Amino acid sequence: MPKGGLAATFSLYREALRRCGRDGLPLRLRLFVFLLLFLNTIMLGVLLILFSTGVFQAGRTEHRAVLDRELDHIAQNIYKAFGAISIQTVDLAKALTANIERNLQEQGFSARQLQENPALLEHLLAEEMGRLTGALERSAGSGVFLLLDATVNPALPEAANSRSCLYLKNMEPNIVNGMAANLRYLFGPMAIARNNKITLLPQWQMEMDIGAMTCFTDVMAMAEERSLPVSRLYRWSDAKALPGSSERVMLCMAPLIASDGTVFGLCGFEISEMLFKLSYTPQGEGYDHLLCLFAPLENDRLLLSRGLFAGGFAAGPAAPRHTEIKILPHEGGFHVYRQTEKESYAGLHREVSLYPSNSAYGQERWLAVLLMPEKGLNDLISLKNHNLILGLLALMLVNIGMAALISRKYIRPVTEALEKLKNPGPAVKTKIPEIDDLIEFLAAQDELLAGAEKKELQASVPSALYLEFEKNIKTLSAAEKAVFDLYVQGYTAQEIAGILCLSINTIKTHNRRIYMKLNVTSRKELMVYIQMMGEGKCTYAGN
Repeated sequence: MPKGGLAATFSLYREALRRCGRDGLPLRLRLFVFLLLFLNTIMLGVLLILFSTGVFQAGRTEHRAVLDRELDHIAQNIYKAFGAISIQTVDLAKALTANIERNLQEQGFSARQLQENPALLEHLLAEEMGRLTGALERSAGSGVFLLLDATVNPALPEAANSRSCLYLKNMEPNIVNGMAANLRYLFGPMAIARNNKITLLPQWQMEMDIGAMTCFTDVMAMAEERSLPVSRLYRWSDAKALPGSSERVMLCMAPLIASDGTVFGLCGFEISEMLFKLSYTPQGEGYDHLLCLFAPLENDRLLLSRGLFAGGFAAGPAAPRHTEIKILPHEGGFHVYRQTEKESYAGLHREVSLYPSNSAYGQERWLAVLLMPEKGLNDLISLKNHNLILGLLALMLVNIGMAALISRKYIRPVTEALEKLKNPGPAVKTKIPEIDDLIEFLAAQDELLAGAEKKELQASVPSALYLEFEKNIKTLSAAEKAVFDLYVQGYTAQEIAGILCLSINTIKTHNRRIYMKLNVTSRKELMVYIQMMGEGKCTYAGN
């Protein structure tokens, strides 16, 4: 019987499988197959329960909960920060309107005559420099501006789009750290920057070309068209680059409306793309490819080119004018943001209100979005399922090992008992009641059969053969006679080997010689003659 652990057990099973087609399945293999089916049926039931209870979807639900919390946090911060800047823009517009209109009146002019007196423009901007600086230092924005609807030189060819402007940038926004504002001068008269000792940016221009800044003209046109308070006329622009600059910004703009209804300019604050990234980059650990996007929504299309991005994933989505948004059914509540058939992103979004319901721009919708490449999200979700599947496969291997060990341990005493039945010798208890009863029954049957055979053989032995047997005893050697004498005393071959301190092979050699010299063919025939000797048919008395 192989005793080399699992390797020996499986070797035995392989050998049994080769023989099973001819001889049928052995007990150990039958028990092994039964246990294997039983244990794996239980595991299959566990799998069905896991599938039915949605355990394999738990990864998607878990990731959605994490992103949902992060999106709520970002959306609330955007709402608060943009709302605060909106309020500051309205307040700044009211204060600037009152100051500029008072200065014009002191000069004997009205807001309607602003373009007719371009010499006043630098003076008006210089008067508001302190107010703009203070407003920027108190805000969470990255810039502040004042634009007057006039130019210092109407005779120039580009005067139609050139507007007198004072634009300040804060290179250390207060929202990022508590350091003092680090102001830079982007647009405005050189003399104002020199008098206030503010460094010019490399992109500095004296006036702003608003030819590509339709948002400015749109806000002023809306203010002229609708008689609403400034708090209902402010507007957030799409993300765009200022003239002469490459950095994209979002502008909160409010019109300057004189007491006679004349719209003579606008003012407001900016949020730069860099400030947005510093403020709203997602903090979810393990989500390396996660992006935050704040962009307008039109007809179920997210306008990426008009929004701002934040995140550590450089290879974000490109910015075509429209990107479709579709809801994935049965996918744990995630949305799909698809650019092309081969390029899609998955994530969540929340609508962020930038205006009051009765605002002139209340119909505009803006979304805060958390998104990442769809493949990346699927990889995160499947990682947990892979670990679960690997665990189930490991459990299956454990089941196979347990079935092999249990079947071996259970069948081993049975096979040992069957092996003992093949060899003559005293009965040994196996502590298995059924096997012990079988051994006793077979031993009793052997005794009855042996008795009958002995009587039959004795009756068939001629007296001449018996006399020849008795005569041949004297031809045995001393060693053979010692073995023969112990047979006469009723000892078995195994017991004789122990008594004479010989190996069983040596005893077998003596047996062959004894059989040859006494002219017998088997131990059974030898024992018949010995039985006859015991019944008094022979005078042999041993040594």
